[in-house]
Amino acid sequence: MTPASRLINALRAALTIAFLYFGLRKLGGFSTDVAIYEAIGFGQFPRYITGSIEVAGAGLLWWRGWEGLAGLLLLGTMIVGLSALLIWVGPPYWHMLVLMVGTASVAWTYRAQLIALVK
Repeated sequence: MTPASRLINALRAALTIAFLYFGLRKLGGFSTDVAIYEAIGFGQFPRYITGSIEVAGAGLLWWRGWEGLAGLLLLGTMIVGLSALLIWVGPPYWHMLVLMVGTASVAWTYRAQLIALVK
């Protein structure tokens, strides 16, 4: 195993832990997450969608052949989430920036999978 593949595996493991944590918090209805979605103003339904995408994306990071799509899916979720926080809620959002860099790195590393899906 090359150092680069060890690094990407470590990144995937860290992202899996983070997205399982945040996704299960949303699905579990933690008061902080409920309050954030209440402040956004679209009700609680988006919380369930976001939590489900985060948990599913964490799993897809380890499904051979789907790593690139998982990275892209999670990156899109982070972009939408960061936009919502910037527009309606406000800080803190540094963790979302870190997750965006991580998911973009995974999507870039597995870009050949994404290109194959498009063809």
